[in-house]
Amino acid sequence: MQTVIAAVMDHHNAIIAALDAGFKQIEERRTAHYRPLYLATSDKPSHDVVRIWVRGFGKAMALALERWSSLAEDERLQPLLTPFVGFLDVTGSDFEPADNIDELLDEAATAIPRATIILRKIAQFSTAAAVGRRGKIGRNDPCPCGSGLKYKRCCGTGRAPPN
Repeated sequence: MQTVIAAVMDHHNAIIAALDAGFKQIEERRTAHYRPLYLATSDKPSHDVVRIWVRGFGKAMALALERWSSLAEDERLQPLLTPFVGFLDVTGSDFEPADNIDELLDEAATAIPRATIILRKIAQFSTAAAVGRRGKIGRNDPCPCGSGLKYKRCCGTGRAPPN
């Protein structure tokens, strides 16, 4: 079990490192080379593959539902969330896709990597702000760096965070 958890955390930390590197690239060059798993190949991803990735992203968001809900309700962030919407499962509704839906989904799939990088940074800021409002960080509190680890296992160790 420890091996599986360690592998999951290694993958988690690799994703965070890639997102953080992507944000630095955006700051420095206005472009980033972050590629989510659905862009692992140079081929254009199928919409079904992107839909599966977005579903997984949604499950991850559900792990911190309160924090993500407050971010989703912020009108200023709607442009960042819009690319994900086209890949959400719409069942039981009278949804009628646009005539150019494939073109729109291609554009959305291209916009998701940049949106993901920026959402990661916003989540870091909101976590740091929440910790700042509460005062001192406890050993068992989530680390304000946004790693998802407890403070005592991350920045509280005296080592650099896993970014």
